[in-house]
Amino acid sequence: MRFCICWQHAGDEQLPGWLTGEQFTVIDVPWQHSRGACWARSVIMDLWDGEDWYLQLDSHHRFAPGWDTRLLEQAAATGSPKPIVSAFPPAFTPGRAPDSGPLLTGFDRFDEDGIPLPIGLPCNGWQTGSTPRRSRFLSAAFLFAPGQFVEDVPYDPELYFHGEEAMLTLRAFTHGYDLHQPSDALLWHDYSRAGRRTHWEDHVCDRGVAVEWHERDAASRARIRRFLAEPFVGHYGLGAERTLAEYEAYAGISLRYRRAQEYTLRQLEPPNPPAAPDWAAKAAGG
Repeated sequence: MRFCICWQHAGDEQLPGWLTGEQFTVIDVPWQHSRGACWARSVIMDLWDGEDWYLQLDSHHRFAPGWDTRLLEQAAATGSPKPIVSAFPPAFTPGRAPDSGPLLTGFDRFDEDGIPLPIGLPCNGWQTGSTPRRSRFLSAAFLFAPGQFVEDVPYDPELYFHGEEAMLTLRAFTHGYDLHQPSDALLWHDYSRAGRRTHWEDHVCDRGVAVEWHERDAASRARIRRFLAEPFVGHYGLGAERTLAEYEAYAGISLRYRRAQEYTLRQLEPPNPPAAPDWAAKAAGG
């Protein structure tokens, strides 16, 4: 395995000594120079060197025994030539053994910008499943894919944070990748921010940064709004193997009308059953 870490840090922070091994590549970024989560994921992707598989993670995780072998088994069990295994990791508390099952990556809502948002929900009955379940969304916090994904769906460094999963999902699906979530918990995430400063707490005017976080966020949201209004095929855009309309039919949502089908709202496994072409217009009263 090869580990690439974007270390965004203060001047008085130090890395542990074991991170100096040859299997680790650390991108050293003083916190003032950070441009946010999506930018960090982009610079990590730049270090891909033809590896067979790509695993993208946030920090603050705990892993299940045999997680690497089990993750490869999950990808193979999808039966897809271009599988993605991705989900919001369940939570754990540091100092306690994690014991919760996997989360279901479901549809939450459309936000005020028309961006479809995913959510992690309890996955009822997961104990009886042994194969990955199809999913409507990817999770940026835990994403496992063939290495070619890095070239097919490179991260847009101009995105900030909000809406990244929707963009990544649309781009991956139209590049022909099949979306799945694992049938078991392979890792857990510490979601608390106790004792840790966030990017939006640091990147404010009185901290001497060149661009404040809310400026980056506004520009990122505008970029996503433009894409949803006028989607394009190309770099940082859609793929050519599937259409956006095919994704909407698969997920049971309408980007234009900002509507979701009842099947989707019930968090049932995609693809959605066939629906009338005008279902969204009727739901919107059009």
